[in-house]
Amino acid sequence: MDVLGERAPQIKDHLVGWDGFGDVAFIGQMAMVLLIAVALSFVIAYHPSVRRKATTLEEFEQPKTFIMYSIVGAVIALIVKVQPSMALVVFGIGGLLRFRTNVGQAKDTGRVILVTVIGLCCGLELYVVAVLSTVCGWLLIFALEIRTVGRLLIQGLDREIIAKAAASHAELLRGCGCTILSEERNLEKGIVAFVYRAPREITRALLEERFAALPHEEQGAVGWDGNKRV
Repeated sequence: MDVLGERAPQIKDHLVGWDGFGDVAFIGQMAMVLLIAVALSFVIAYHPSVRRKATTLEEFEQPKTFIMYSIVGAVIALIVKVQPSMALVVFGIGGLLRFRTNVGQAKDTGRVILVTVIGLCCGLELYVVAVLSTVCGWLLIFALEIRTVGRLLIQGLDREIIAKAAASHAELLRGCGCTILSEERNLEKGIVAFVYRAPREITRALLEERFAALPHEEQGAVGWDGNKRV
């Protein structure tokens, strides 16, 4: 039963403002919408056929963006369902963010749009939507970022020992609790690249300190976040 749809004409009298928190059916419907959006977007974002082909940092981080945008779409749909006139407002805000705001990576854009529509909910006094969206977004970001993905470049390695150096670095990463998602080697350039997933507490400084303990001939110049193929 679509609780929100049936009550849309009366929402200004009943659900706008803090009184909405007294309507358990509305809160349940809202929570279900957000959870289903996350679940279905997760199925698409982490499709195994796509994940197997991922090699760059950007490709491994893409699913986080898809899931965040799914939440954004669900919240916008709820706003427009309650206040149809807001469709043009949301469209205008989206254009402003897309063409006039530099917010960095795509997943950062998702967070910016999410907080924008949450602010829009507050302006419309849809506090139930705003609060539940904030809670869902916070939990989602925490879950997605509990393990960070990074790309490590080891450069300047001698061709004769590049395989041994790659194995040593890979073993060290695994010893720190990291999961290696992909590995590339370029014998001509003496480069090894790893895309890895690390626990939150594992920092670049810690990894560089561990790399410095490797035999000197297996060490190379360490670089991070290179997104091009080696």
